[in-house]
Amino acid sequence: MRLFVAAELPDAMMEALGETSALLRDHVSGRYVAPGSFHLTLAFLGEVPVARVDDACAALDEACALQPPIAVAFGPLGSFGRAHKATLWQGFARGVDELGGLAGDVRESLADHGLVYDSTAFAPHVTLMRRADLTGGLLPTPVVERGVIDTVTLFSSDLSGERPRYEPVHRVTLRWELLDDSEGMGMLV
Repeated sequence: MRLFVAAELPDAMMEALGETSALLRDHVSGRYVAPGSFHLTLAFLGEVPVARVDDACAALDEACALQPPIAVAFGPLGSFGRAHKATLWQGFARGVDELGGLAGDVRESLADHGLVYDSTAFAPHVTLMRRADLTGGLLPTPVVERGVIDTVTLFSSDLSGERPRYEPVHRVTLRWELLDDSEGMGMLV
């Protein structure tokens, strides 16, 4: 089973990505990511034996147990690769350090459970297009949106069709914890 761990974006941010993607279609040719498939990958595991899926779920539970939701905002567009065959992505202007911490916790927990993942340095982004031809000049300004990430999901991916298909295997909701202080009044952490 081909697996990856991703932070799911709130609906308003998914809609903004769809709007940015629509704006880009007038300026850039390439293979666009389907709007319902946008996600922020925290760790890519690749092929994992079905017998190890429970270990991946346990690793995700442990990594997210004390993780509060993360306030994020979109930043500039960016790309990886060559201008004529690039991966075009939406970056973040807010929440970068917190997302890096979450990705680090997820990766450490996966390793603690004996699971191998792609150890490429984490750079928070959402892929909008693959094989993009960026030789045409300036890109339009992306739609700016902010929100709160409160769900981390272990996904399976099926690459057998025309487009990748992602199915959630296990979801964890990030929550503020209510803890009692020394005077019994309770406080949010």
